[in-house]
Amino acid sequence: MFEVRLLGPVEVWDGGRRAPLGGSRPLAVLAALVVHLGEVISTERLVDFVWDEEAPATAGALVATHVSAVRRALARVGTAELVRTRPPGYAAGLAPDRVDARRFEELLAAGRSLGRTEGAAEVLTEALGLWRGREALEGLGQSFARIEAARLGELRLVAQEESFALALELDRADGTIAPLLAHVAAHPLRERPRGQLMTALFRTGRVSDALRIYQEGRSVLRDELGIDPGPELRAVHQAVLTHDTGLLGGEHATGPVPAPRSARSRPAPSHLPPDIADFVGRAEQVEWATELVRGVGHPGRTAPPIGVISGRSGIGKTALAVHVGHRTAELFPDGRLFVDLRAADATPLEPADALARLLRAMGVDPDTLPSGVEELTGLYRTHIGHRRTLIVLDNAAGEAHLRPLLPPGPGAAVLITSRRRLVALEGAAHLDLAVPDRAEALDLLRRVAGAGRTWAEPEQAAEIVALCGRLPLAVRIAGARLAARPHWAPGRLVDRLRDERRRLNELSAGDLELRASLELGYSDLDPQERRALRRLALLDLPDFAAWIAAPLLDIGTEEAEEAVERLVDCHFIDVVGVDGTGLARYRIHDLAREHARERCLVEESTAERTAAVLRLAASWLDLARKAAARGPGGATRHFPEPAAVRPLDPETEEAVLARPAAWFAAEQAGLLAAVTHCADHGLARPARDLAGALIASSAALYNQFDAWSRAHTAAMAAVRRGGDVEGEAWLLAGLGQLRYEQDRFEDSYAYFADALRLFGEKLPGGAAVALAGMGTARREQARYAEALELLEAARERYGDGADAGARAGVLYGIGYVHREQGRGPQSRAALSRALALYRAAADLHGEGLTLRSLALCDRAEGRYADAERLFLDALRIFTGLQDAFGLMYTEQALAKVELRTGRPAEAGRRLLRCLAVAQERQDRFGEALVLRTLGELRLAAGDTGAAREPLEVAAALWAELELPLWRARTVWDLAGVWSADGEGERARAARAEALEVFRSVGAREAWERADDGTP
Repeated sequence: MFEVRLLGPVEVWDGGRRAPLGGSRPLAVLAALVVHLGEVISTERLVDFVWDEEAPATAGALVATHVSAVRRALARVGTAELVRTRPPGYAAGLAPDRVDARRFEELLAAGRSLGRTEGAAEVLTEALGLWRGREALEGLGQSFARIEAARLGELRLVAQEESFALALELDRADGTIAPLLAHVAAHPLRERPRGQLMTALFRTGRVSDALRIYQEGRSVLRDELGIDPGPELRAVHQAVLTHDTGLLGGEHATGPVPAPRSARSRPAPSHLPPDIADFVGRAEQVEWATELVRGVGHPGRTAPPIGVISGRSGIGKTALAVHVGHRTAELFPDGRLFVDLRAADATPLEPADALARLLRAMGVDPDTLPSGVEELTGLYRTHIGHRRTLIVLDNAAGEAHLRPLLPPGPGAAVLITSRRRLVALEGAAHLDLAVPDRAEALDLLRRVAGAGRTWAEPEQAAEIVALCGRLPLAVRIAGARLAARPHWAPGRLVDRLRDERRRLNELSAGDLELRASLELGYSDLDPQERRALRRLALLDLPDFAAWIAAPLLDIGTEEAEEAVERLVDCHFIDVVGVDGTGLARYRIHDLAREHARERCLVEESTAERTAAVLRLAASWLDLARKAAARGPGGATRHFPEPAAVRPLDPETEEAVLARPAAWFAAEQAGLLAAVTHCADHGLARPARDLAGALIASSAALYNQFDAWSRAHTAAMAAVRRGGDVEGEAWLLAGLGQLRYEQDRFEDSYAYFADALRLFGEKLPGGAAVALAGMGTARREQARYAEALELLEAARERYGDGADAGARAGVLYGIGYVHREQGRGPQSRAALSRALALYRAAADLHGEGLTLRSLALCDRAEGRYADAERLFLDALRIFTGLQDAFGLMYTEQALAKVELRTGRPAEAGRRLLRCLAVAQERQDRFGEALVLRTLGELRLAAGDTGAAREPLEVAAALWAELELPLWRARTVWDLAGVWSADGEGERARAARAEALEVFRSVGAREAWERADDGTP
C-alpha cells in the first residue's frame, strides 16, 4: 500500500519499496506539501517553507528543481503523480488515509469517541503503533516542520495519556505502571500522567511510592516553574492520603469510577442576555456561527469549536453571538455562559476574575476558589471538561486574556466577540462582521422607528441610513429618536444628521449612545494606535494609501504600513480595494472618523496637528511634481513651485510613481480634501500649492475638472483672507488654465489677464506664465496678431534663464501661429527651437506635440511622406506615455495624410478610434475636429449624404465653442456638400462667409482658397 510517513523520519513507501528521496531540500518540499494536504502551495510559500528566512536569490528556480527530483524518486516506486503542478505552485495529490499522521489523528479522535471501552483501547493502541521515531518529521529543521512536529508530538502525548486512562478504567493498573514511570520521567511537568501513575501505584498497594511521585512532581514544578501542583493533582494526592477509593478505585472499589456528570440538582446556568426582538438580516453570518457551534461534541473533534466574531464598535457583534446562542440552546443542556470581558471602567477583565465568574456560574462555592490563575484554570477545566456548554466571551481584548478561558475538550463551544481579529488564537474560525447592506439597514430602521414613519418618506429614510453609515447601533439610535418623537418627520432628523460635526451628538437615545460605544473601542487601542487613528482621521480623506501615515506620524513608510494594518485588524480601518498603482486603499468609517477627529482636537495641540498636516502636504507635493513630470499630460509646466517638499524613501517613491496617471487618479480626492482642510485652517500656502498639484492631476486624467475648480475656489478664499497677492495671482493663472482645458477661451483669457495684473513687474516668471496663457487663448480663438504679440511678450519675460519647458511652450505657440498664417519658414524655425528645448528638458510630451506640429507644416506644403514620418514618431512617444489625447490628435492629423494619399479605409478606421476617445473624454474641440475630418473623408469619396451630418455637427460645436475660424473651415467643406446636392446658391454664400473669416483673422486659407474655391 502506498503511504507517506511523517511519524518519524519522512519516508514514502509503496508496498515493500521505499522511494529514495535524496537530499534534505527535496525532502522538505515533499513534507511541506503533505503537511498542507489539500492546499495549493505557491512557489513563494514553498521558498519560505524550505529556506525560512535564508532563501538564495535563485530559490524560486530551485523549488522547481527539487520538485523534479522528488518526482524522479517517486517514479521509481510508481507514484510520480504525487506532486502535481497547480498554479501558482504545487499540491500533493494524496488521500488523507495515505498519510500516517492523518490516520493517527483520525484513530485518536475515534478512540476518544468510543468512551471507556475495550474497543477504544484497541484503537488508541493502533494509533500509537503508527509512530516510528521519537519525533515526527525527524531530520527536518525548517520552521514549518518543527511546528508540525510539535503539534503531532502533543497529540501523541494526549493519545498516550488517554491510553493510560483507559487502562486504569479497565482495571489494568499493573500493566500501566512501567510505561507510566517512563512517561513521567520523560515529561516531568505534565500533571495528568503523574496523577495516573499515583492512581496505579495506589491500586497496587504502593501508597508510599504514590506519595513519593507526588513529592517529586511538586519539587519539579516549584524548581522549574515556581508553581505548586494544580487542583487535579492535589486532589489525587489528598485521595491517596485519605485512602479515598471512591476517587482512586482499588481493591475496595466496585468498579471503574464513572466520569463526573454535571449536577442535576440545580438548573443549568443560562447567562445569555435576552435575544433582540427586532434582530434582522445577517442570514449568512447567523448560518456560519450556527454551523460552527453545531460541531460541538463531533466524534472527529479533539478540541472545542471556537468562533471569533470581530468588527468595529456598534456593528452588532454581541447581538449576533447572543442571537445564535438562543437559536442553538438545545445543543447545550449543561448551560449557556456569558462573560463580558470588559470591567466596569472599560479596562479588560483580568483572566482570574473571568475564571471566577465562570466557576461561580457552574455552581462552585465562591469560598473554595483558589486565587492564582493557574489553579483557577485547572479547576475551570475540570468542571467544564464534562459539560455540554456554550460559552460566549464578549469584548475580548486579546488572545492572552482568552486562552485560560477556553475549554479543554470538544464538549463545549465558544463564541468570542472582539474589536480585534485575534488572528493568533489557535484553532479559531473567524468572521469579520461588516455593515449590513442597505436593505437590511432600512429594515432595521423601519422596525425600530415604525414602518409608517419610514414608508411616508422613503428617500429621507434611505438618507438616514446612509448618514449612519449603515452601522446597526447608529441606525437603531436614529430609529429610537424617531420613535420617541412622533411629531418629527424623518426629514427633520436628516437635516440634523447632515452636519457631521453634530452627528455624534444626534446619535444618542436613552442609554444608547454611539459616542460611548466608539469611545470603548478607542480605549482598547494602545497609545500608538490611537495616535495613528487620530492623525489619519484629521483631514477627512475619503480613502488613502498606507504611506500617508508616514508623514502624518513622522515615521518610516514600513512602520506606517504596519500602523495602518494594526488599525485594520482592530476594525477601525477598512481595506476598500487596490488602486491603479497596485497599492491597497484604506478608509475610516465616517462615524469612527468623526470620533477620532474629536479625540485629535482634544488630545493634541494645534501645533502638533498643523505640523502633521504640513508634513503630509509636503510629501504629496513632492510626489505630485514628480508624477506630473513623468505623466502623460505634460502638466508640470502648469505646476507652480511649492513652498516645501518632503521626499519619501526611494523604494516607496518608485512604487507609487511607477504609473503616474494611476497615482493621480488614486490621490485626486485626497488632494482635494487636503486643500479644503488647509484652506479652512488658515494654511493658505499649502492650500494653494496643493491646488496646483490638482492642476497636474486633472491634466493627467483628462477633463476631470471638478476637483481642479473646487480646490482653486477653496484656496482662493484662503489666500485672499491672508492677503497673499502672489498666491491669488497663481490661483488665477490656474483657473485660466482650467478654462482653457474646458475650451472656454474668453474666460481663460480673462483669468490670465487678472493674474498678469497681480503679478505685475515684481514677479516676471508669473507674468510670463500669464502672458503665455493669454496668448494661447487668443491663438485658439484665431486672433493671431494679438496672440503673437502676447506670446512674444511672454518669451521676453521668460528670458534665456527660464525653465526650458516653459520657453519651449511659448515657442511652440509662436510656431503654431506662423503656420496657421501660412509663414512656413518662420513656423519651422520656432518649432525647431521648441523641439530642441523640449528634448533638453527631457519633456517627452512637449516633444511629441512639437513633432506633430512640424508634421502639420509638411502636410500643409504637400510633403506627405515627411509628414507621415513625423506623425509616426509622435505616435510612438504618446504611446509610451499612455497619452490618449496626444494619440487622438496625432492620429486625426495622420488620417488626413492617409486621405490625401489614397488610403481612405485606413483613415476611416483611425478616425473612428479618435471619435470614440474624444466623446469618452468629453473633449468638444477634439470631437468637432474628428467629425470635420470624417466629413472630409466622406466628401472626398463622393458620399455627400454621409458627409453632411458630421460636418453639420462639427460646425455647430465650433459655434458653441465660439471658434469662428474652425467653423469657417467646416462651413467651406459643407459648401462642397451643398454644391453637389444642387444647393449652389447656399454653397456660394457659405464660401463667401468662410473667405471673409479667413481674411479677417489672416489665416492661410485666405489666399489658398480665394481663386478656385477648392479644399
